[in-house]
Amino acid sequence: MTTSDAPPAQETTLGPTAATRHLCAGVYVDERFRDLVIDEVCTAPHRRVAPSYGFDVVPVMQHAWRAAALRALPRTTVLAAFTGPLLTGSVPAAVLIASGFSLLLLLRLAVLLRSVDSQPMAAGRSRRRVPDPLEAHRFLLRFLLPRVVTPKARVVKRVTVAALWLALAILAIGLLYPGQALTALLLAAALTLVYLTVGAIRQLILNRILRARVLRPSRLSGRQRAADRQQHHMCAVYRRSRHTDEEDDDSAMFTLFGDASPFIGAGELVYQWNPPMSMQLLRAESDDEPLHEREFAVPPFEAHELVEYLRAAVLPLNADSHDVRLPAEVRDRVYVAETDVAVDRSLLPYHFTRSELRSIINTPESKQHYFLEIITPADGSEFVATVLLHVSLQGRTLSLSTAACVLAHTPRSFQRAEEFGHHGAAAVIWAAFNELSALPNDIQHSWRILRYFYTLAKAAVLPRDLTTMPIRNILIGSRVSIREESSQTWTKVQLEKSDILGRLKTIEQRLLSAASDFLQSREVDTSGFNDRALKIINSGIFNFGDNNSFTNNAVGDASQVSVPANQPASAENGAAT
Repeated sequence: MTTSDAPPAQETTLGPTAATRHLCAGVYVDERFRDLVIDEVCTAPHRRVAPSYGFDVVPVMQHAWRAAALRALPRTTVLAAFTGPLLTGSVPAAVLIASGFSLLLLLRLAVLLRSVDSQPMAAGRSRRRVPDPLEAHRFLLRFLLPRVVTPKARVVKRVTVAALWLALAILAIGLLYPGQALTALLLAAALTLVYLTVGAIRQLILNRILRARVLRPSRLSGRQRAADRQQHHMCAVYRRSRHTDEEDDDSAMFTLFGDASPFIGAGELVYQWNPPMSMQLLRAESDDEPLHEREFAVPPFEAHELVEYLRAAVLPLNADSHDVRLPAEVRDRVYVAETDVAVDRSLLPYHFTRSELRSIINTPESKQHYFLEIITPADGSEFVATVLLHVSLQGRTLSLSTAACVLAHTPRSFQRAEEFGHHGAAAVIWAAFNELSALPNDIQHSWRILRYFYTLAKAAVLPRDLTTMPIRNILIGSRVSIREESSQTWTKVQLEKSDILGRLKTIEQRLLSAASDFLQSREVDTSGFNDRALKIINSGIFNFGDNNSFTNNAVGDASQVSVPANQPASAENGAAT
């Protein structure tokens, strides 16, 4: 039974997966995703890092810091271009720079107004929401527009007129103070050079991420070592749902695991045996005897023996020839609630021994919940399906429960560097000039440079890992998985869905067949088990995560569907299927 917390061989020997490359690229193209990585992984030592499925979080952390530095550099230059002349007494140059920035904001606002639908805009206390592209320019709209309903054409006209007046003011100041105008031009040229350089460097990094054989840094920082250890740790600390006084929604689908899946990092919960499969442990070929003589007073096996047998049955799937091989990695996974860890820290050991794992498996009421985890990646781990099997022996009954989770592909923006024309020398030149389009946005959000200093200070002051010792009022359960946050939702997966479901069914059928063989070898009556297994295998979509409801259906000859008295019966209501 595997008890090592070492990184999977796929990451260390075969190089980074496609999912790892795309997540590393994602921190450069998506600022919100980058901030998520920094806030929830890089600077959150009081929470456990979620388990990693099909990717390595360490290079993503490293590139998140680099992406933040690349974004902070031009924003710092924007502030320096304005405050530098102001502090040195060159007020006209500072006014010219500020006027140029305002002109860029107005021109961007005019472009955004042109792109929105032709609708009247209401100012004041209207409840109509301003379109998302204009949210950042609300202060300009309030300044330029009267508090009346104004057609879009008049809005664009007012913005254009304001931009023209601002351009004339810049021209007048330049004619009156030619020396200051030259200083402003030099600052604008330096700012342009910085943006061109940052754009080129970002694209060069994206090109390297696409081709590099190794993405992990040669030397890990203290926080990276802690995150690396936690992402591969056998134990996952999940967050329990909070108590609420709201009434339950009767229309919601019943699930064994509540509204939020406890399988943090594994992806969206799409499949479960609902309810779990239970069978009494009865002796084979003893149908005529009473129950107390047929059943085993002492189970003929321990739960860990069945787990080890199922593990051995799944491993050959990964050893077949390449054309028919189903890549499957079998792991041990232990889930512990964060509230239980706060009470008893021994529930989260540094590592698990073989005897400790067997004790957890054989103890039904243990607060450490063991699952046999079968992982099958596809498309470079862009799709990762995980089957989790729980085995319990209690009350002379064997109970099996299964859940399946899926991580779908990352956004296209994370993968765009692989597309034609988005990598190579030409892409570097294009990215350098395209970076200038971010200038108006950086002007408006230049204040975020303060957030960078706060993040750096927090990373420098906080310890690298605060989850190894109890802290008052601090729960260490994983809150966010960066892989789950960037994953496509299951309902929007298209052609790959049938392949993933087929893999889940293959693993499920193999587990059930192996469990039946094991029970037969222990002289347990498997007739009831085989009947239930056949129903589960042939259950189709009924066990999957979509909330399927069937109404106005009838089964059998001459079947009818009852309808309310105040509604006339229709031909469809009386149809039989």
